[in-house]
Amino acid sequence: MLAATRPLQALGVVRPTLLLDAARARRNIERMAAKAARAGVRFRPHFKTHQSAGIGAWFRDAGVRCITVSSVDMAEYFAGHGWRDITIAFPVNPLQMDRIDALAREVDLHLVADAAAVVDALDRGLGQPVHLWIKVDTGARRAGIAWTETARILELARRIGASRRAGFAGLLTHAGHSYDARGRAAILAVHAESLARLVQIRGELKAAGVEPGAISIGDTPCCSVADSFPGADEIRPGNFVFYDWMQASLGTCTPADVALAVACPVVGVYPERRQIILYGGAVHLSKDWMHDGTGRRIHGRLATWADGTWGEPVPGAAVVSVSQEHGVVEFDAEVDPEIRIGDLVTVLPVHSCLASDLYEEYWTLQGERIPRTQSNRSGGV
Repeated sequence: MLAATRPLQALGVVRPTLLLDAARARRNIERMAAKAARAGVRFRPHFKTHQSAGIGAWFRDAGVRCITVSSVDMAEYFAGHGWRDITIAFPVNPLQMDRIDALAREVDLHLVADAAAVVDALDRGLGQPVHLWIKVDTGARRAGIAWTETARILELARRIGASRRAGFAGLLTHAGHSYDARGRAAILAVHAESLARLVQIRGELKAAGVEPGAISIGDTPCCSVADSFPGADEIRPGNFVFYDWMQASLGTCTPADVALAVACPVVGVYPERRQIILYGGAVHLSKDWMHDGTGRRIHGRLATWADGTWGEPVPGAAVVSVSQEHGVVEFDAEVDPEIRIGDLVTVLPVHSCLASDLYEEYWTLQGERIPRTQSNRSGGV
């Protein structure tokens, strides 16, 4: 059944609402924690996806003691909820040095850098020691020193070694280009190549007489598909806690693993053009997008509803455009004749990290409301 009016209205849903299948999320956490334990690597999950102290407690239940975040605000929020070993896996912003120093007094703080200017800023601005990772670009072409620039990496490692405040932690990467891979074999190829490049750099640091530290990797596709992490010391996936339609399309999870959805009211039905309009636009789903199997640019997939949760995606039904409040759903064939204005439908977002960041709380399918902070809220909550 596509429409989910009765079960969701029983929860009190009347506007776009962030839904969480808590059982699926806990299962995702336990599965990744068990994989890390079997592989003998430290599990330092990225909390930027959920940004919730309540969900963070589920990770504690799975034995997690060290975490990753993507901002100083987020680090402060989780430090305020008892986390004492935190990596900010985002380039250091020297304008926040006073807050970084305050965090370093409170927690075992890990930072990342790809330039000597950051080390200089830390030496000038910090009163407390921190662990500093060198960000290496193994192919994602975002932040980091390109893996081929060994001389630059060696020079930065030596500069960190001479620092008064920063201790060299090792080499850190995010193989974000795994999101461009199609299928498990292609993702595993990215995983193997990225690790091999880091292991090669570590060998060159050793040969130059520099203690190379650890290796930290962290993308959900590679961490979900791979069973081993040769050469790595820790993994930092984040999106896996919820997954999303992009991950399901990549083959890193099944639709039954997707733990996050957005309930949206139907406000328009247009059978003649095979479309419905949702109260659920860019401020509810985000503007992130992907191409589906037909080449359409989509922002999410409609899901069926059965047995108290969402199920498989509705064949051919996708959110094909979003404006601020509107979401346009297009069907390959005719619009489901059971859909009426006032119904509630369930959308699996393309990217759960961005979609969840638009909300202040999760609604579980049992009616519990779990607060969360938001990336752009100064100081957290």
